[in-house]
Amino acid sequence: MPITLEKVSHTYQAGSPFQATALHEIDLTIEDGELLALIGHTGSGKSTLAQHLNGLLQPTSGRVLLDGQDINRKDHNKRALRFQVGLVFQYPEYQLFEETVAKDIGFGPRNMGLSQQEVDDRVREAMDMLGLPYDEIAEKSPFELSGGQMRRVALAGVLAMRPRVLVLDEPTAGLDPRARDFLLNDVSRLHAGGTTVVMISHSMDDVARLATRVAVLAKGSLNMVGTPREVFSQVERLGAMGLDVPQASKLRWMLAKEGLALPECYLLDDLADALAAALKGGAPDAP
Repeated sequence: MPITLEKVSHTYQAGSPFQATALHEIDLTIEDGELLALIGHTGSGKSTLAQHLNGLLQPTSGRVLLDGQDINRKDHNKRALRFQVGLVFQYPEYQLFEETVAKDIGFGPRNMGLSQQEVDDRVREAMDMLGLPYDEIAEKSPFELSGGQMRRVALAGVLAMRPRVLVLDEPTAGLDPRARDFLLNDVSRLHAGGTTVVMISHSMDDVARLATRVAVLAKGSLNMVGTPREVFSQVERLGAMGLDVPQASKLRWMLAKEGLALPECYLLDDLADALAAALKGGAPDAP
């Protein structure tokens, strides 16, 4: 198991009149090879939790374990940890700073002390993984690229360090539909290749499409954890927390209220199949 949170709490400005508790006794294990989606309303603690996964923030109480070892021990190498758990912030393109794309992507590997040849190899590998044409853009300024390409360059800079776990905070925020689809396909491909992914998202349809498990945060507490099917079947419970559900889950729930019972489904293709079978008088199996 790569990462386990044990009773993790975090209070900003603890001890001051302005203190605010962002996380309260979170128990959560992130399994090898899964794609865990973190969902919750604004201010629920999602980004705070994400920043605990690579030691950027330390718990006020509780522990974060990587392979059973407390990552916040004084003798733990935080620098090495961040090579294993790569965190990509919302709007990561704002962090681009080097004069060329290749130099920006190679920044992390250079800080790992790798040879120039190894750095170059990793830059090419990361660009290839994300469909960024090396010969066309490696020597360009990253600021000459489209917004979607800049986002992918920033992601490539993390991938070039070959992290075991990739943490993405709203990876599609602000992107146009085409760039958004490209990036989500990248995330799906990385996960299929064995990378453990933790993704914060406000798009329930993106979560339904990609996640193997969903964790729901509300007011700093872990409210629900389960498969997308288990979580998105709780339409009214999620609604009470101010959260939406995928379009398919919402439509199925509305149809059920009108007397048309369909199998649990949260993807539109599955709902269309179930609805077609019901209209033909069949008894569709749960997808």
